[in-house]
Amino acid sequence: MVTLSARSFVRLLLQNTKVLCSLPKLQLIHQQKASTRVSVAEQTFFNEGHQNVKPFSEMPCVKSYPIIGSTWVYLPLIGKYDVKRFHISNTMKFQEYGKIVKENVGGRFTTVLLFDPKDIEIMFRHEGKYPARTAIESLLAYRKMREKYFRTAGLLAIQGKEWYNLRSKVQAQMLRPKSVQSYLNQMNQISDDMIARMIHLMDNMGEVPDFLNELYKWSLESVAFVALDARLGCVDLEQAPNSRSQRLIVAVNDIFQGMNDLEFMPLALWRYFPTRTWKRFVNAQDVFTETAMEYLNKALERIKASAEEDREMTFLETMLSKKQMDFRDVITMVLDMLMAGIDTTSHSMAFVLYHLAKNPDVQERAYQEVRSVLPHKNKSLSVSELNQLRYVKACIKENMRLNPIVQGTVRELDHEVVLSGYRIPPRVLLVAQNMVACRLEENFPEPLKFKPERWLKDEDENKTHPFLFIPFGFGPRMCVGKRIAEQEILVLVTKLLRRFRVEYHHEDIDCYTRLVNVPDKPLRYQFVERKN
Repeated sequence: MVTLSARSFVRLLLQNTKVLCSLPKLQLIHQQKASTRVSVAEQTFFNEGHQNVKPFSEMPCVKSYPIIGSTWVYLPLIGKYDVKRFHISNTMKFQEYGKIVKENVGGRFTTVLLFDPKDIEIMFRHEGKYPARTAIESLLAYRKMREKYFRTAGLLAIQGKEWYNLRSKVQAQMLRPKSVQSYLNQMNQISDDMIARMIHLMDNMGEVPDFLNELYKWSLESVAFVALDARLGCVDLEQAPNSRSQRLIVAVNDIFQGMNDLEFMPLALWRYFPTRTWKRFVNAQDVFTETAMEYLNKALERIKASAEEDREMTFLETMLSKKQMDFRDVITMVLDMLMAGIDTTSHSMAFVLYHLAKNPDVQERAYQEVRSVLPHKNKSLSVSELNQLRYVKACIKENMRLNPIVQGTVRELDHEVVLSGYRIPPRVLLVAQNMVACRLEENFPEPLKFKPERWLKDEDENKTHPFLFIPFGFGPRMCVGKRIAEQEILVLVTKLLRRFRVEYHHEDIDCYTRLVNVPDKPLRYQFVERKN
């Protein structure tokens, strides 16, 4: 995140007061118009079901000022929260304000942070057929600027019926277990190749240099096979330092950092003229789009050449065969899969290995389960064998409780709703704080301890609220790549446990926020070869 000194911030504020002053007014007008659309049924809901509802104005609030809103709390010198570590900042807000708190972001919109799973459930129950969340405006602006490639901005940026129509064309196959399982053989091979590359790169201490970047390569190789029907060579033993796959990884990392900076900069000046951050973001997007298009065009040539083969169609072939799906929609979906599939699974892998290394007793139990399922360490995993790995799955699940990919989920409702006894007007951004909630003693016993046993039904005596742990979201807008990601991670974790004992002897690893949660220390894991 790009930061400003207090003096620089004041100077920019004074220079751009005229532009910024209009933003709160526009937001107020938008909310006033939206509030007139509350239905009679919704009014009855409030009048009959909530007799003692408090007004929105009485909700606990992070101190806010005209124009800049609550953004000052994240600024250096004068602020009190770390803008890069939202899980820590939001825990502090929970401790200070309680289970619900509002703040004004950059003077542009109001958010309400939800820490109570009962409120989170109400939010999801009211999201409707077309769940709305904040669009990633930087991505929307870029894809509008490059409309020769894109008909829409993709599932991350579009809303309403347009989002629903695009989502409905791809979700059936991506969430169907049989479709995902059809990629298992290749995921086995990719994991084997990843392990061979790790051994090739290990130093005399058993550490893999720049291991996070190697995880990026593994995750790109895995998701690219699903999205493009092709192996990219990301986990080959020998690679050029500036290979096309590495350029994709660098571009995606720059894109996530750029989106984080552009979406959360207090002044959002890039909307009015091309700032340095916007230019850097556009350049990274161009590199990613052009490089990914090279791979996509090759995939299309292969599909045409094998069109007469009698076999089940792949995900890419299914998208291309849908006559109602514009070719530019296919491009958008493929690029979104590649972009979203690198940071997410790689960071999950990074943290699950960390927790296993820090908890050797847990790791040993997981290893014994793996060894019973895979007596021979070089054997490929079948669907049946994956289903037997209950404790390994519990380890992955517990990792996602402590270190989910994102802090939580955002929704924007088109009608009023009551949360924690407060009347919430329409169009306010509701932000479910699942990561913080999952680390609270009131929700999980010993919340900061890595205890996979809590997820085994025959051992778990604690009943948790179903809306506490939802790492892939919930409802119509649940992560469409959920099953693919789960299978990728399970295969590699299992194969690594079968081959190595994982150790870590350095300072503790936490995370920082870059739209998604990123490890904040180098991944200096030591991989000790098992004898049998």
